[in-house]
Amino acid sequence: MKGNFHALILAGGIGVRLWPKSRVFRPKQFLRFDNDLTFLEKTVRRIERIFKRENIWILCKPYQQEQLRTILPEFPEENIIIEPSPKGTCAAILFGSLFIDKSSPGATVSVFPSDHLIRDENRFYSTLLSGQKWAEENMAIVIYGIRPQRAETSYGYIELGPTLGKVNGFCCMEVRGFHEKPDKRTARAYFKSKRFLWNSGMLSFFVKNVSSLLNFDDFSIWRPLIELSERAFKNKIDLDIEKGYRMLPEDPFDTAFLEKISGCKIYSSRPPLDVVVFPCDFEWHDMGLWESVYRISTKDESGNAISGKAFALSCKNSLLMSEDGVLVAAIGLKDMVVVFENDAILVCPRDQLERIKELVEGLRKKGFEKYT
Repeated sequence: MKGNFHALILAGGIGVRLWPKSRVFRPKQFLRFDNDLTFLEKTVRRIERIFKRENIWILCKPYQQEQLRTILPEFPEENIIIEPSPKGTCAAILFGSLFIDKSSPGATVSVFPSDHLIRDENRFYSTLLSGQKWAEENMAIVIYGIRPQRAETSYGYIELGPTLGKVNGFCCMEVRGFHEKPDKRTARAYFKSKRFLWNSGMLSFFVKNVSSLLNFDDFSIWRPLIELSERAFKNKIDLDIEKGYRMLPEDPFDTAFLEKISGCKIYSSRPPLDVVVFPCDFEWHDMGLWESVYRISTKDESGNAISGKAFALSCKNSLLMSEDGVLVAAIGLKDMVVVFENDAILVCPRDQLERIKELVEGLRKKGFEKYT
């Protein structure tokens, strides 16, 4: 692939929504299901087909370095970006992309979460190459939106505007708005309207375009990242860099950047940058959700997905999982998730899986932090 294109893989999360399998000491990107490759390994392999190895970067937390190198022993150490301290995706994406631009000025960066499952990869590559081309040639941040397959309440949504143009037959469309995770009724309306896409979290942008936004008052809170990323590129992370980074907000990139730029929020002066979306029609799953695990799993005649040492009697449309030698046996369950992992058990209706984050926060407040 010609041009100064780079991939930034976000591998610093914990994956709370996949508790109890995903924990602080063993986050989702390092997990294996069915003795397969880890999600992180799959992500690297997927994008190696279109990015040079030296142009693939992984961002992780300091305490995750050893685990990452164990999983990817041949990955270049100089391409592992250490996030100074735990923050939201806005700080992570800006820090990582600014760091890359210091290494390779004039970079166009594509951002990838490390826990996705994508089928029909050829279609994925074609869409991505088209989006990167638009990002390189236009004053725009490109989002990759997934055409919904169902009325899902666990994803954020992108509202489509008019078509702005095409690249290699793929439509580039205006973003009319962003919508947080909806309730069931709203999700059904979104799905029926055909004007909404799932927000995949995958992005492409010319780094200089994004860094120029930090000169605007509405984005000035992120301005320290210019200096922090430069110092981190020249030297290892020190206490001053960590202290400066720790003072940044926890905000996600969507709300802190994309919504403001697209006009979903009112601010003093509109930056000269657009937010656009390339609709994607390949099969995509966010594997940070138990619902996704259930949907891709092989089912029995009653719609149950059973993994490991588990047995279901008169159960229907449920996920039962035990991979630590302990038997999980259930009677009469319908639309439930039961997961035994190490020292904890999750029992949850499938329509309340979005509350797992709330559950984990509650465990920490009650003094059960060692289980999280």
